[in-house]
Amino acid sequence: MSRIDRYLLREAWPPFLFGALLYAGLAVVGATLPRLQWIVGTPVVELAWWLVTLLPQALVQTAPVALVLAVLLSFGRLTTDHELTAIQAGGVPTARVTSVFVGIGVGLAVAALAFNQWLVPASNAAAADVYWQLTAGRTGLFRLAAQRVPIDGFTLRFDRLERDGTLRDIRVERWDGDVYTLLRADRGRFEGQDLVLFDHRTQRFDLSALDGPAGDAGELLRTLVRLDARSAGPDAPLVVSTGVDEAELVARFSAGGFEDPRSITRLWADARNPDLTAVERREATVLGHRKLAEPASNVALLLAALPLSIAFARSRAVAFGLALLVTLAWYLLYTFGQLLSLTGVVSAWVGPWSANLLFAGLGLVWLWRRGARR
Repeated sequence: MSRIDRYLLREAWPPFLFGALLYAGLAVVGATLPRLQWIVGTPVVELAWWLVTLLPQALVQTAPVALVLAVLLSFGRLTTDHELTAIQAGGVPTARVTSVFVGIGVGLAVAALAFNQWLVPASNAAAADVYWQLTAGRTGLFRLAAQRVPIDGFTLRFDRLERDGTLRDIRVERWDGDVYTLLRADRGRFEGQDLVLFDHRTQRFDLSALDGPAGDAGELLRTLVRLDARSAGPDAPLVVSTGVDEAELVARFSAGGFEDPRSITRLWADARNPDLTAVERREATVLGHRKLAEPASNVALLLAALPLSIAFARSRAVAFGLALLVTLAWYLLYTFGQLLSLTGVVSAWVGPWSANLLFAGLGLVWLWRRGARR
């Protein structure tokens, strides 16, 4: 790393960190305000932990905006103090200077991608779980009572939730063509990604038997009922692997307005899951592209901010104004594109990626034309 690289990094990091803390804090506040009336009076330590669980998602979403601000402020000062002109006079081309910031953008994109795969899913699930503990004093599973919850090829329904987290009057249903499997249990509870059931009965019916000619009723019944098994006793457990844990179910289906807790790989698996509806598969596809487009926006917005910073950022006020303008334009296009993809107006990938492609393309064209003139 050259001396110029170190100098530019020292110039960029303070405004980036300032912008990251500012915008992430605003994002957390924005998520908190609609729920403020329900969290007032909660213990300070527990409330602080809930706010911490909101931070990873906020940082991924606001890091590109903070980087735009850092670029505009850094290049604006270099241009105003004629330091950029001095660097160019020393034989260092503009492309060499901007490559330092592009490197920062690529590094942030890789970090955001790792966040979306591993950290953000866990933090989003924890945010929903902690919220219901703060506001209702129990797990958010109570919000799922009497609902049909789709879980990896089957549906789960329970009538009520006890205070100790025990599910009561449970029904697990699954269709495999004409074969219908019904698992009933008096009670159960989640242990990690397993649903442990007690006092259960499993029945499997092959409804294709009803399509044949009418015959002996006993033979028809034997063909129809493929399985009828009961627990050895009221305390004999049956473990059903669900592929999701309690916190993820709460985040996805409790109607609390929480961010989706699925990872990138999980979203791609759901997008190709034939057991889900077409709407659910499309939603998973769009969200999967969004989880990839968010990290890439660090580079796309950077490429758009570089020409603006060199040409127009002559003061801090102008830099802040340009950062706001770029952010609003990108966010509106990004959000509107996702809506079009979710409704099926455009392809599932077009909406999440359109803003990045447009801003990156405009920035690259400007940088190429500037390089061609030199």
